[in-house]
Amino acid sequence: PTAPGLPLESMVGKTVAELVDLSNRTRWVEVEGGRVSDLRARASALTGIPAPLLRLACGARDLSDAAPLDVAQLAALPVRLLLRLEGGKGGFGAMLRSSGKQGVKTTDFDACRDLNGRRLRHVNAEARLREWEAGAAERERKKQELAASRKAPGPPPIERFDDDAYDDMLEAAREGARQSVADALASGLQAAAAAC
Repeated sequence: PTAPGLPLESMVGKTVAELVDLSNRTRWVEVEGGRVSDLRARASALTGIPAPLLRLACGARDLSDAAPLDVAQLAALPVRLLLRLEGGKGGFGAMLRSSGKQGVKTTDFDACRDLNGRRLRHVNAEARLREWEAGAAERERKKQELAASRKAPGPPPIERFDDDAYDDMLEAAREGARQSVADALASGLQAAAAAC
């Protein structure tokens, strides 16, 4: 390619790139050095935009700073000068438009308000609470039935033996045994005292 305004002799043996800037003006740029970073620095000097904010694209590919310049590619395709912009891809509006086309219907109306200005979530919660309170007696009855059915039958109760005559006989036997032990102890102590 020949550059308008540049003599053909000046392009021989040099790397020249067709640079399309942000306003779609085409410029022919001579690049000293054979790297993309040199082309980026030259484009920055021409446009006044800092080099870190510039993005260079040749065809459909972005040019990396570390890569060498491909002279054949530069001769065939222009290098487009673009800006690096912070942020993501966006698309929230497109997402809303596409969801509207699909006809997705909502069934969650809890955030809506009734004619009195109260949220439906609160109205529905109060109705559920009234139903729950109305069923309290039934729940208590079921709870008692369940407790009664879970109650395991234990051993039969022990029958009490109440006979006053038998109790008197036992008490007399205990008292007689106590008296016999006390008498034996007293006679043993007297015999021991007499022997000393």
